[in-house]
Amino acid sequence: MWMYSIVTYLHFMSIFMLFSALIVELSIIKEKMTSNHIKILRKANLFFGVFAGLTVVTGLLRMYYFGKGVDYYSSNSIFVVKFSLFIIVGFLSIYPTIQFFKLGKFTSETVGIRRFKNILFIIKLELVLLLLIPFLGVLVAKGIGL
Repeated sequence: MWMYSIVTYLHFMSIFMLFSALIVELSIIKEKMTSNHIKILRKANLFFGVFAGLTVVTGLLRMYYFGKGVDYYSSNSIFVVKFSLFIIVGFLSIYPTIQFFKLGKFTSETVGIRRFKNILFIIKLELVLLLLIPFLGVLVAKGIGL
């Protein structure tokens, strides 16, 4: 019972941390950034990656050991959509990650309006998709989609 509670807690906290990292990225990114902005963006992006990994690990632990079982989840169409959205968010995060690490170590860096708008759009899209995932999780927990 304790392990179930700990794994579930870690799963939910890691999801909250994903949101936090994206909000930090969204609030820090500007068309013209200082080296401090770039450092914060890189750290927030690393933070996002670590907690995305923790979300997957704890989710798999819940699926295989502490939840309703693999058969329940794999046969639920809503769960498949939920997991697919998470994978899509992961793929979407690749572009901002590459862009953040391409930025130089100068005192300031101009991102460029097009690249800036692309990154902003992707971060906002990631947030919207991540917001759908907990709702889908509630539906899965109630047996909708079987």
